[in-house]
Amino acid sequence: MKRLKDNAELYEYLRLLSTKLEERGAKELAESVAHASRTSAGNMITEFLGESRIVLVRVMKEERGVLTAQERDEMRDVLGQLDQVFERHKFSR
Repeated sequence: MKRLKDNAELYEYLRLLSTKLEERGAKELAESVAHASRTSAGNMITEFLGESRIVLVRVMKEERGVLTAQERDEMRDVLGQLDQVFERHKFSR
């Protein structure tokens, strides 16, 4: 289980994921993940979280075995955490 404590850990997770994808030949996905991680600088936090969620869903659909089963499980866990944040935000308005 990949538990993230804060947005800095999400940024680090995305940065490391981008590196893994690049090293394994999934350049386009790596660039998408890197772009999402860069939205953390100077943008609203909801934009960063939203961009992160979008790119992780894309990676799940398109990675075609580049990631290990454990890495896919970690990504599902991170996506679940992002979904929880958005659910809490939706009901707290």
